[in-house]
Amino acid sequence: MKKSILLFFMPFLLWGTTYDSTLLQIGAKLFPKVALMEKGTKERIQSTVNFVIITAPSNKEAAQRLSEMIDRQYGGVLSNYTLTLSIVSPKEALEIRNVHGFFLLLDPEESILSPLLEHARQTKTLTFAFDPLLLQKGAAVSLYIGRSVKPYINLTTLKQVPFTFEYGFLKLSQPY
Repeated sequence: MKKSILLFFMPFLLWGTTYDSTLLQIGAKLFPKVALMEKGTKERIQSTVNFVIITAPSNKEAAQRLSEMIDRQYGGVLSNYTLTLSIVSPKEALEIRNVHGFFLLLDPEESILSPLLEHARQTKTLTFAFDPLLLQKGAAVSLYIGRSVKPYINLTTLKQVPFTFEYGFLKLSQPY
């Protein structure tokens, strides 16, 4: 009985505004690989894969942990490409071009979220979120945590850009 209650509440615990280490670890393993499964993103990679973690000051510690987890997971190399990570504010992110993915550690009510997501669409930058409300606001990929862990994909955003993912990834994903 206790286990079933814990399993029922687990997704809610992981979706909280504080970024749980387990959730960050899953994202650190999954999100960089997802970027390589998108045709246009992969074609834009020359020798370096550039990811930017966009965070509000209140989530700076979680952003640092995520960066460290990605670095430990990949050791600076993602599928024969050099992997670079940076942590910036949402305002700084609006000036960034030539990036392959934005990891969003933001509150869904941030006033700069809409211009930031529009900037990502215009620059054809994948957006990854840990909060399903960010997916609802227009982020491209999030995490679905139920009996298994699956990427959640925002079909509306994928059609607007358009992002083209490998069939295997789409088959494994949970559409939103």
